[in-house]
Amino acid sequence: MPRRLNLSCDTLRIAYESGQTTTDLAHTYDCCPTTIANHLRQCGVILRTARFQPLVLPQPTLRRLYLEEQLPLKDIAAHFGVSISTIGNKRRLYGIPSRTRR
Repeated sequence: MPRRLNLSCDTLRIAYESGQTTTDLAHTYDCCPTTIANHLRQCGVILRTARFQPLVLPQPTLRRLYLEEQLPLKDIAAHFGVSISTIGNKRRLYGIPSRTRR
């Protein structure tokens, strides 16, 4: 049977609002961050946004660099200052077809 955590709303709220993350609190209370997040929501605490903001890469520019200029993924990634996997993910998201091998 899963154990039930009795966490004080005041204690959690103070710790979270003082800058601790849900991961920090999960380590403190020996549970998972989702449990902490759920407790905070039940206590009426509005959770902070994620650390990483969604990245917007201009689709026309990505399409041009990838299909027309035929730049290698590593060069496109360097151009935007992101990882190669991010370029691959955005290419698929935008529906840009993969190139044929030379």
